[in-house]
Amino acid sequence: MTNLPKDDKKKKQDPAVTGQTLAGGGLSAGKERVDAGVGKQEVTPMTEYTRKVDLEPEVESWLEKLEKEDAALQQPVTDDKGQVVLDDVDDKKKNKFKVVLPLTKEEVDKGLHRKVLDSVRWLAEWCVRMMKMFSGKVAYRRK
Repeated sequence: MTNLPKDDKKKKQDPAVTGQTLAGGGLSAGKERVDAGVGKQEVTPMTEYTRKVDLEPEVESWLEKLEKEDAALQQPVTDDKGQVVLDDVDDKKKNKFKVVLPLTKEEVDKGLHRKVLDSVRWLAEWCVRMMKMFSGKVAYRRK
């Protein structure tokens, strides 16, 4: 049925190709012989090479100067639509933030006494959580 030449002589002569065994040892012996030379890879242990590079004095001074230099943005970075993506944050501005809660103190107190199914209760719970997270930096909404 096929047009291929017959390779019966080669297959019978080489037991590794046919999967036959040597001296009746079973099918696995033939597989071991086939895989013995093909699947082995040489393993090289990993070693880390590091070398200490002594920098020239002018390069060292330049790096120290660069690290000490205070990087400040001239203007905030914006995306294509004009929204601010990255703004310059000073330590002075960073420490002066304040969280303004969406409820007044009275509304939070009333909300904590509502049923669990009410959304006002969960908003009041969230306000209490914000007060715990940012203690001293939280302000209630003005009336």
